[in-house]
Amino acid sequence: MSLSQLSLPSSIKRTKPEGIELIEIENEFAKAVITTHGASVLSYQPQNQQDLLWVSSEAVFDGSKPVRGGIPICWPWFGNATTEGWPAHGFVRNQVWQLEKAEQLENGHTRITLQIEHTEQSKRYFSPDFKLSLKVEVGPKLRLTLSTKLQGTETAEITEALHTYFNIANPETLKVSGLAGSMHFDKLDETKPAEPQGDLVELLPPRDSVYQNQSNDMVIHDTENQRNIHIKTDNVRSAVIWNPGPEIVKSFSDINNQGWKEFACVESGNVLSDAQIVTSEKVHRLTVEYWIENYLSK
Repeated sequence: MSLSQLSLPSSIKRTKPEGIELIEIENEFAKAVITTHGASVLSYQPQNQQDLLWVSSEAVFDGSKPVRGGIPICWPWFGNATTEGWPAHGFVRNQVWQLEKAEQLENGHTRITLQIEHTEQSKRYFSPDFKLSLKVEVGPKLRLTLSTKLQGTETAEITEALHTYFNIANPETLKVSGLAGSMHFDKLDETKPAEPQGDLVELLPPRDSVYQNQSNDMVIHDTENQRNIHIKTDNVRSAVIWNPGPEIVKSFSDINNQGWKEFACVESGNVLSDAQIVTSEKVHRLTVEYWIENYLSK
């Protein structure tokens, strides 16, 4: 849909300051910025609060690669591809999505729908005809719903995640709760067997941990920012907690060597053995909702 065909409410504007398009939202509850390049939410800032999300100072905005930070979408695989030369975390985070719908809701929230469909190029990576959509609802909470629909008769196995980079004060003191009952896989030492996880995780970078059988609500305890960040999910079975720390970060050209001190990734999805089987008979949806509790300012 072209810019001239889609009518936008006053809370939304579209800009293209650099190589990629930005969708800027401002309503009575919050401001947000989303890019159509990868359908990534780059900023969510409730009124009178600091941003929920982190974007690298070295992030690339020319469309040549995904923007480092925000909430990239990993689909239809998470992590490294099984085929050499294919992109990590799938191919849709480096494709341009279309803005299909923009709404100002009666409750004051703003909601947009971004969409991407199969192309001859995408069939190299994923053979079924698909339609992937992301609904982003901006209000006192940030709510994302990723929907996978297969158009033909094929069945597909997918892994998926919202690879969320949170803007936090100090990853070395950060704690995440809500993981009780999950199984912990340490991706930095894959010789370790999976083990049951207790409720609380201390980040203590470097960390690259996958938690399976994880459908609990989580809380990021960002104590030095005097806030808790709540994560509520639906149709999610996995969580990932990641921060590269001072040595691994040096391998990232789009994160400066001190950037690891500014963020924590706490990701929600269905990965590894929590893969999902998708058929043409039913739309598969994953929903994640985020909100901030400034507990020391009450």
